[in-house]
Amino acid sequence: MADQPTSRQGRQRPPGYPGKQGEPGRAGPQGHPGRRGPDGARGKVGPPGKSGPQGKRGEPGPQGKPGAPGEQGPRGEPGPPGQLPSIEQVMPWLHLIFDAWEDYRKQRELEEAEREALEAQEREAMKVFEDADANGDESYFGDDGDGERKGKKKEKKEKKKKRKDKHKDRK
Repeated sequence: MADQPTSRQGRQRPPGYPGKQGEPGRAGPQGHPGRRGPDGARGKVGPPGKSGPQGKRGEPGPQGKPGAPGEQGPRGEPGPPGQLPSIEQVMPWLHLIFDAWEDYRKQRELEEAEREALEAQEREAMKVFEDADANGDESYFGDDGDGERKGKKKEKKEKKKKRKDKHKDRK
């Protein structure tokens, strides 16, 4: 029954993938060659080939940063001694130096005289101040009209601050 076609046919599907191919059969008695045997062992590696021709040189790259400076070399030998200038060439320079020295000395003397005069004025003012203070004469200090005296400051009285005891109930 399996070989007889049935009246009932299903939907037609596409054919499936082909299966594996079968092995070839045995060699016949007539002496036909058999199948191929396994491959032999691989041979030895041959000698290396020659290198090819040299290629063109590439473009130079960007300039690198300069390196750290090296140590200073040894000092050279001194040169031959030069000829000294004549006295006629030196005299104008000497005159300039001596004139500058004289100006400097005069300036220092003037500054010292001014300093002494200022100190004498201060001593005179202190002498008058001490004389007025010793006599108890306050008329020297005068009054500007503001009610403030010149010279002396009024001493302030120290006020005692009262503090409230926040924690007097605590024990």
